[in-house]
Amino acid sequence: MPTINIDKKDLLELSGATEKDLQKLPLMGVQVESIKGDEMEVELEANRPDMFSVEGIARQLRGFLGRETGFVNYQVSEGDFVVRVDKSVSEVRPYIGCAHISGIEMNDRLIKSIMSLQEKLHMTVGRKRKKLAIGIHDSSRIGRRIAYKAVKPEDISFVPLGREESMNLEEILEKHEKGRMYAGILEGFERWPVLVDERGRVLSFPPIINGALTALNESTREIFLDVTGTDLRLVGSTVALLSTLFAERGGTIESVLIEYPDKSMIMPDMSGSEMDVNTGYINNLLGLELSGEDMAHLLERARFGARAEGAGIKVKVPSYRQDILHQADIAEEVGISYGYERLYPEIPTSVTFGRENSGDILKKAVREVLIGLGFNEIMTLSLINSETQFEMMGLPEEEAVMLENPITEMHTALRRWLLPSVMHILSENTHRDLPQRVFEIGVTVNGGGKNEWRLAGALVDDRASFTGVKSIVQRLLADIGASFEILEKRHPSFIAGRCASVRSSGKEIGFFGEISPAVTVNFGMEHPIAAFEMNLDSLMTDAHAPD
Repeated sequence: MPTINIDKKDLLELSGATEKDLQKLPLMGVQVESIKGDEMEVELEANRPDMFSVEGIARQLRGFLGRETGFVNYQVSEGDFVVRVDKSVSEVRPYIGCAHISGIEMNDRLIKSIMSLQEKLHMTVGRKRKKLAIGIHDSSRIGRRIAYKAVKPEDISFVPLGREESMNLEEILEKHEKGRMYAGILEGFERWPVLVDERGRVLSFPPIINGALTALNESTREIFLDVTGTDLRLVGSTVALLSTLFAERGGTIESVLIEYPDKSMIMPDMSGSEMDVNTGYINNLLGLELSGEDMAHLLERARFGARAEGAGIKVKVPSYRQDILHQADIAEEVGISYGYERLYPEIPTSVTFGRENSGDILKKAVREVLIGLGFNEIMTLSLINSETQFEMMGLPEEEAVMLENPITEMHTALRRWLLPSVMHILSENTHRDLPQRVFEIGVTVNGGGKNEWRLAGALVDDRASFTGVKSIVQRLLADIGASFEILEKRHPSFIAGRCASVRSSGKEIGFFGEISPAVTVNFGMEHPIAAFEMNLDSLMTDAHAPD
């Protein structure tokens, strides 16, 4: 949960609130951790970057108190900045969004707020600058024509923030503390991105460091914003969010023309988007009976535009609200404005008798049998990568549900089966004594996106064998009351002739055998491994676990 420090007097002035009104901050998701004099430390919801600054909190508080409601119509004047995007950045960091702010009265409070918001956005939505990075510049020192391009590290030099000597890009990564911290983002790329004006003066080396040329100070009156990243939607919403900070301080937002090789766009886009939500859905989710007009009023307090239309509401979502993706998010906003403290639990009017889910009964029985056989249960992530679940297991790559923007190369897809995860855990425990017996019950996702409950287990021991794992599988299936037959099977992850299929009602529900030495070596292990995997959803129809 992100925490920020804000000036209490600043918050009161920006929001028009009273000291007593600050007691309502927790009701809108802002937890006050401490107050020391005029300094407040507050904890915020990670999904609300629009409130990672005193300006954002003040905007939301004005609405929550009913002093200023509805969609904030931030005006954007036509500006004269043009940013030309060279195709050379398409591989390393393809997208950029910009805005120009004029009429700013810079002071210590605003500088602190800018720096705090920039750093919080870098660490959260920016994923430590990998997904997006922000540059904030004094624009009085640069030209109005900006080029965003990728260059060879030795071809361009400038004085970075915090230094007095000029360095080329490679030297910055080696010698500057920010360069050493974020160098990994550019690893593997031959050309690195820079922002330069028409005279060749460097504004920024994203995502590493800005130039000293455009550093902010208390005499700054106009600002150029740049946000570079790998997700155009996120880049655009972040530019909008940053622009609102300055607009809340009296600045004028001016547009910037962004010229890509194949298209042009004007930023920032402060027009927002429209969403249709169903009042019945929201009432059902919250347990309320609100009219469309009541909901629209509550949403306006949350700083949305809203009007009732028949059985629904037409909601205008601000451009800076990155968290609004589904009407469930709108329901949450209605609940906050209504007041979760006003919702009370009710005793059900119907008499019912609960019982344990049949799937949970089966899983419990499986656990008891395997623990009785000397196995330890493990729990791994549902995320994996294609190399681990296919290539290292000796399989050709198959269709899997992939993550669009994975955080690490280790977690790029939802797993299709469990054994690769079990093998990975064993590979991390080669320093432990043998024998090792582990199992996991977990969810997998097939190529069609359907969830499946599966069971997998493995034995590592010099004496691990097909016969040994067969006896374990037979004991397990017999103890949970499943009817089954065992037939020969060929599987690339297992030794040929030492793998079998478990079938029930003419359908395969699992397999077991001795892991192939090639697979064992791929995971960095030396001892024989016998393993099994079963589909618990299929097994459930054939098992009658003991009470």
